[in-house]
Amino acid sequence: MSAARICRACGAGPVALRGKKTGTFLRREFEFHACAACGFMHVEPFSGFAIYDDAYYRGAGPDPYVDYAAEYHDWRATDRGLEFTDLARVAEHYFRPSAAAAPLRLLDFGCGAGGFLKFLRARSSLSGRPLDLTGHDVGSYAEMLRARDGFRILDFVALAREPDASYDLISLIEVIEHLPEPLEVLQIVARLLRPGGLLLLTTGNLESPAARRAGLAYRYCAPEIHVSLFNPRALAALYRRAGLAPHRVRYEGAVRFKVLKTLRHRPAFRALARAALLFPPMVRLIDRRYGVSAMPCAVKPALKA
Repeated sequence: MSAARICRACGAGPVALRGKKTGTFLRREFEFHACAACGFMHVEPFSGFAIYDDAYYRGAGPDPYVDYAAEYHDWRATDRGLEFTDLARVAEHYFRPSAAAAPLRLLDFGCGAGGFLKFLRARSSLSGRPLDLTGHDVGSYAEMLRARDGFRILDFVALAREPDASYDLISLIEVIEHLPEPLEVLQIVARLLRPGGLLLLTTGNLESPAARRAGLAYRYCAPEIHVSLFNPRALAALYRRAGLAPHRVRYEGAVRFKVLKTLRHRPAFRALARAALLFPPMVRLIDRRYGVSAMPCAVKPALKA
């Protein structure tokens, strides 16, 4: 079997053409290739990372629902805090409070406009431990986070120089779907996580009821930018290949944020949704429909004594 037909998630195959779709931003045809073993899909051709320019961060690119520019200037004025608070809750549940005074070292991989880093800086601690924050990204916002906001922001070269087991907690928030070679990134994550460390990872679920019903017409199948498309089985297989173990979590605020994000340009519906999402049964219903909590995070197994 040729290397081109090996699944980029589980490493098996065969990988076959699932279908084609014309992009809405780049008016060209893209191919979706699916693994028969795990269901992972990848997109060809890859549009390249240059598509993530400042227009993209304003929501004027292939994803009209993002507004990272506003998030950079004041994340508190956006709905993103719902997701950030939820991720912090998950981390605090994992890192039980202890008397240890050592800082909790965190790497936000693909930190974008830095909203999560700014949220954590304002929070200052998790599970009673002070936070030592590092971000990874490239581009104009990475430069601003470094020069204006005083964060430690690493590019790929600097990240490669980081010692093994440098971080207790690594986050990849809506990042992995943008990467054509996800295994390479998770191998970096596994190297940088200390034994017993936690990976917070969020991405879309292509096996959710909503995704299965829509097929390739599903809005998350945006081929210009979402080039690695997962389901829980494929994501767990990728974790294991990288030396990580799947870790189930239950989301709440992240579910609320995903709904409100899609209503960015519909303020009246957004207000109604915000009120409806105050009721936990509604959140659970949406979670089941879109399979948010079905997508596992991961841990690095602790060293055996």
